[in-house]
Parts: sequence; structure tokens; C-alpha cells
Amino acid sequence: MIIDLILERKEEEGFQKKYIPKKFYNDCMEYGTIGHDITKAMDYKTEAEVKKELCHYIINNGYNEDICNYINSRNWIE
Repeated sequence: MIIDLILERKEEEGFQKKYIPKKFYNDCMEYGTIGHDITKAMDYKTEAEVKKELCHYIINNGYNEDICNYINSRNWIE
């Protein structure tokens, strides 16, 4: 699930592991249409739009909305 990718990034920060946008993008692609809006935003839109799509995913799937605070505090396409 894409939620796992987001939480994995958060966890790996504690180990000083570098975030690689292309890897996140490719991992989202593996989920097919579930990740389509996220990867489309990564391809064609701004950082703000990527964050919006990630939070949309969180909310629509009933995950804890506090995760959006983390999402909005990070860059996803740089």
C-alpha cells in the first residue's frame, strides 16, 4: 500500500536514509490506478499538488489524517 511507502520514508529518516523521489514514484506505479493521481502529479504538477494528492489518498482511505502533517512537511519531487 502507498501508506506503507509514506510511513517507510518517515521511519527511514531516523536512520539518515536518503529519500529518492524516483524510487517512490516507481513504487507508487506498482499499485496501478491507486497511485495514478500521485504519479501524475509528480510528472506534471507542482510540489503542492503532489502533497494534495498524497493527502487525498490518506483521507479517502481512512488513514489517520495527522499523516498529512508529515506529508506537507516534506518535499516529494525534489
